Amino acid sequence: MPNCARTAKSLRTRLARFTAPVSHKTPDFQLENHGSLFLLRPLNDAAKNWMDEHLPVANPETQFWGDSIIIEPRYVAPIVDGILADGLALR
Repeated sequence: MPNCARTAKSLRTRLARFTAPVSHKTPDFQLENHGSLFLLRPLNDAAKNWMDEHLPVANPETQFWGDSIIIEPRYVAPIVDGILADGLALR
């Protein structure tokens, strides 16, 4: 069983690059870290379209908080990589 403190620190270290400003582009998504889960909120139509195409938003098991999709920490890095690779920005 992994050390939870080490796992959390490793995740914070890996995600630190996503919280630093990458550009001065208006953000398309807001990513919030709430410890045991993350909230990814689309801020415009391009972000909503990206979510529809790349995330299981129509799956009945997918959970939302308002218009934000709830993401387990283990899935955040690949999702953020996909957002950035497609030229969208995060806040």
